[in-house]
Amino acid sequence: MKIQNSSPFGGWSRKSRRTGGFTLPELIVASTVLILIVGGMVSANLFGMRMFQVAQTKMTTTDFSRNTIGKLSDEVRTCNASLIGNVTNGTFVSLPDGVPQLGNGLIIYPTTNTTSYVLYFINKADQSLRRTTSSQGSTKIIAQPITNLVGFSAQDFAGNVLTNNQNNRVFHVNLEFYRPKEFFNDADYFKLETSMTRRAR
Repeated sequence: MKIQNSSPFGGWSRKSRRTGGFTLPELIVASTVLILIVGGMVSANLFGMRMFQVAQTKMTTTDFSRNTIGKLSDEVRTCNASLIGNVTNGTFVSLPDGVPQLGNGLIIYPTTNTTSYVLYFINKADQSLRRTTSSQGSTKIIAQPITNLVGFSAQDFAGNVLTNNQNNRVFHVNLEFYRPKEFFNDADYFKLETSMTRRAR
């Protein structure tokens, strides 16, 4: 009669017990594959977040351009008169004839009443483009940071800067922006240019 060895593992033989688990090399390979998969998923997620931030910045800039410049263009086209000048300490001073019509402000008179106006200007202190009207407390920051101080000019049809306030001048807007480096965004520089003129009445 043959006596079988009793096993504390429910009758499994020693050979069966050895082949039932992972060996150290198998565990290392499985762990490495898992780390590579998780690392790839995290990298893809971070790349997607970065692309989203870049696209969001571009879309925000485009949205600003469409809304702000569209409104400015409509106000210039339908106005009674417009002048280029400079804003210092909150006061607009128009440029006289005989000097290049380049300044940091553009004032728009919707009607013949010169006490009613809309003023766009670049504020040097905080590098912002602002819009204000003749109503008290109506100043609003439209965009920032703007790096150029001279953003408005009066030109002829060929793009030459004028030295007078001729009736058929073209108003040119040139705004340069700089966005510093942020967590997911690299530093970015972009320029916004447009031209408009008053409709003949």
